[in-house]
Amino acid sequence: MNNDYFLSALAILSQRPHLIERLFITKEYNSEGVYRVRLCNGGHWQIVTIDDLFPCEPKGGPIFSGCSDNELWVLILEKAYAKLFGSYYLLNGGYVNEAMLDLTGCPSSSFNLKDDYVKESMAGGQFWELMKYW
Repeated sequence: MNNDYFLSALAILSQRPHLIERLFITKEYNSEGVYRVRLCNGGHWQIVTIDDLFPCEPKGGPIFSGCSDNELWVLILEKAYAKLFGSYYLLNGGYVNEAMLDLTGCPSSSFNLKDDYVKESMAGGQFWELMKYW
């Protein structure tokens, strides 16, 4: 199972904690083990409700992703994302910019750094100016 694209999008968003925080409707540890998050699917925000029972390896660690310091936010978002799309296994393979859309509701673009146009704009400094603008 490869959902590195989703985890990469989470890593990008973690640099701006307010973008992660706004995904959570349930913002504190919940003794009932029920969490609600907002995810954007097809341009529409949807509320996804999950429990805190995560698939684990036989020796106890989470199968798909994990966090340090007993944080749950990555596991909760990953499980909600899997529920939104049908299962953890249906998350196999994707693009970071698509996961960013699902997590932010904002359209995004990707660039192939090997394209001639991109190489030329990088050499001339226009690409960097565009990145700063965005």
